[in-house]
Amino acid sequence: MDFAKLCKKVFALNDDIRYAAVIDDMGAVMEGGMRKGIDSITDQSNDELYLAQTALRKSMREKFDASMGKARFAYVERDKISILTFFMNGHTLVVTLEPNLDSHTAMDIAEDTLEILDSKR
Repeated sequence: MDFAKLCKKVFALNDDIRYAAVIDDMGAVMEGGMRKGIDSITDQSNDELYLAQTALRKSMREKFDASMGKARFAYVERDKISILTFFMNGHTLVVTLEPNLDSHTAMDIAEDTLEILDSKR
């Protein structure tokens, strides 16, 4: 899968997508990043810590795949940002959204992203 093209397609879904990146199972960014012209709300060391924790949470979720089925994505709303996390084989797609987006729009973005991911399999 071409991760650069994937991130570009995700950014095209909505102008309120702040960040789209594919990380490996250790949390290292393989491709993608912040939308041009937007600054991160955290510093680089906290960005790296968050991505490492995201990778760890993915491995913890996989412990329940046999009994519950595979996790497709997770959605978290925070005061200053919303986060969509999509689980792929060996990688994770992390997408952050502006906090002004309502949860219905976030779910529309999630569904569109899943369609993009399903078409790449």
